[in-house]
Amino acid sequence: MEAAVGAPEPETTERERMIAGRTYRSTDPELTAGRAATKRVLHEYNATHPDDEERRMELLRGLLGSVGEHVWIEPPFRCDYGAQISLGSMVFANYDLAVLDCAPVTIGDKVLFGPRVTLATASHPVDFQQRVGDMFEYAQPITIEDGAWLGAHVVVGPGVTIGARSVIGAGSIVTRDIPADVVAVGNPCRVVRPITEDDREAYLRAYGAAG
Repeated sequence: MEAAVGAPEPETTERERMIAGRTYRSTDPELTAGRAATKRVLHEYNATHPDDEERRMELLRGLLGSVGEHVWIEPPFRCDYGAQISLGSMVFANYDLAVLDCAPVTIGDKVLFGPRVTLATASHPVDFQQRVGDMFEYAQPITIEDGAWLGAHVVVGPGVTIGARSVIGAGSIVTRDIPADVVAVGNPCRVVRPITEDDREAYLRAYGAAG
């Protein structure tokens, strides 16, 4: 039987299945080789001299899908493949950012990451046979919109979008979408309040205006 006109081509490799958001096996030789190549680049990145900003940016631009201007990722940094990560401009990530980019990870402009943030697009079946016997895995995209701030030790799970300018409290486990302009905390992470003009005024009262 011929395929219907206009029907999508079936995914023929584990990599294509992974990118398409379908079940795949991470033990596939092509995927294993891709992760190994990424580890070699990251080994060099994480071992760069603290003053060698130019080399770090060169390595990032060669590894990641796209990188904006004025990006700073403090070593050590880890990811699975790199090619599915898109960074906007003026992104800052503190120590130990880990990105499991088996699906696309899109990070907007002016996003801040505290130490040891994990963005995990990949997951496994709950069923033991599927998870261990069949070695199945799947992945869903993560999006961090412009101006969001994720505190230390935040974990973001598969398929999550964090809205623009929102603040995620330290240690939170984010399993569902978070809207824009809110403070959200906890495990599981939940919205606790909106961000308002009062937050600006409270900060100025507590700490004063910058000189």
